Amino acid sequence: MFDTTALIIIAGSLVASIFNAAFSVGGAMIILAITSTVLPVQAIVPIHSTLLIGSTLTRVAFFWEYIDWKIVIPFLIGAFAGAFIGARIYIELPETFIALAIGVVMLVAIWLPNISWRPRLRHPWAVVGFSHSLLSTLFAYGAVLHAVILHTGLDRRQVVGTLGGCLSGMSIFKIVGYASFGFDYSPYYHVIAAAVAVSLIGTAIGKMIVDKLSEQKFRFIFRALITVTALRLLYVGVSAIQLR
Repeated sequence: MFDTTALIIIAGSLVASIFNAAFSVGGAMIILAITSTVLPVQAIVPIHSTLLIGSTLTRVAFFWEYIDWKIVIPFLIGAFAGAFIGARIYIELPETFIALAIGVVMLVAIWLPNISWRPRLRHPWAVVGFSHSLLSTLFAYGAVLHAVILHTGLDRRQVVGTLGGCLSGMSIFKIVGYASFGFDYSPYYHVIAAAVAVSLIGTAIGKMIVDKLSEQKFRFIFRALITVTALRLLYVGVSAIQLR
């Protein structure tokens, strides 16, 4: 029942949940790196959300008092539309273009804190929710929310909790969307259940780490991880262009 592939995915889910709880980032890329090497290509993106939902839900439980619902609620309204549109389109756009675009957006947003990111719209978080969810549904990583949330004035625990609330709802929308358009999750139920179970342990470990971090160190590590992720996406995009 639990072959080598399943055990690798479960172990990766544990490590991902530690990173997500401690730094609010990194877990998605860990899961993506692991699943892209051991799962069929068509299963990578749909399974990605199921393996992360345990981590995001446990963050909601551990950091409930720190969640900023003024961000979460409008984000989820936009995410609902983005997830179902993305699930229908699924990965039809050129990956090279998306990798380059996301990488550039992440680097600009994370390293230019003095420039206001908020658009002149009545509900900017709904726009963030739609764009993040659409990209995440298509390519397993949205990038938008993580890149802008540091500019909100939230402290490190509020960042972790608010991201958990936003991403939990978005993951549910994505899973329902994939299933409604024909993806079969049944061969992966046991791996998903085990990944959710170990994420509770990983989140507890990550919470102990974030409680001991200073605000300055947290933000430095957060920015560093986002930067590494962005540079990796740029590398993938440029490499794909050179191979053509």
